[in-house]
Amino acid sequence: MAIAGDLSVFNFVDIFQIIKKDKKDGILVIEKKDDGVFAIYFKEGDILYIREVKKVFYVYLDIDFETVLKKDNITREQMYQITVSRLPNLLAIKEGRFSFTTGFIKYPPDIKSQIPTEKLIMYLSRQLSPEEVDRKISDLGLIFEKSENWEEIAKKAYLTDIEKRILHLIDGKNKVADIIEKLKLPELAVKRALYGFLASGIIKRYKPEKRKIGFDLTKVLLKKIMDKIRGL
Repeated sequence: MAIAGDLSVFNFVDIFQIIKKDKKDGILVIEKKDDGVFAIYFKEGDILYIREVKKVFYVYLDIDFETVLKKDNITREQMYQITVSRLPNLLAIKEGRFSFTTGFIKYPPDIKSQIPTEKLIMYLSRQLSPEEVDRKISDLGLIFEKSENWEEIAKKAYLTDIEKRILHLIDGKNKVADIIEKLKLPELAVKRALYGFLASGIIKRYKPEKRKIGFDLTKVLLKKIMDKIRGL
């Protein structure tokens, strides 16, 4: 399955969210508007390695990840440091095309990522513009609740102290406006945090359970009818 689009429409937070949600293996290709191509190798939804190439087709010449490392003349031990050094240049890109292809690259079973996608999502969310956050957090009346495995995800996300305070107030009752008022924080700061929480899977929209009144009443009526029949 391939995912493609324009960076002016989809930011990295949204792209990473899609990849992480299903813990995908694959290659995210970023074609800069001016020139140059970044290839980001994902394993189970986390970034494993970032590569810079001149042309897109170079990315798809190798289907084995060990061959990629050999061509780049780096070892597994160097992989993390090189990836971290290339991250700022990658994340600074605001214009260009992106495409994500799953199931193409073959990874050794013992190789693991050291860069949690949740951490990157929160880092990028802190820099979102008001227009970007309003795509998901436009209504101050929205109510959120924590996900089932929120504690595990939050650890990977490396939340700031302020973000931890915001998360503490997410209980399925407080509205966005309530959180802003109780913490006396700027609206944009709260919205950015909530955007990151949503994208990383720490929280979800609160949906109150609907009472099945009709079904319950039907059961009661059926019981009464059966009791009358038995009494005949």
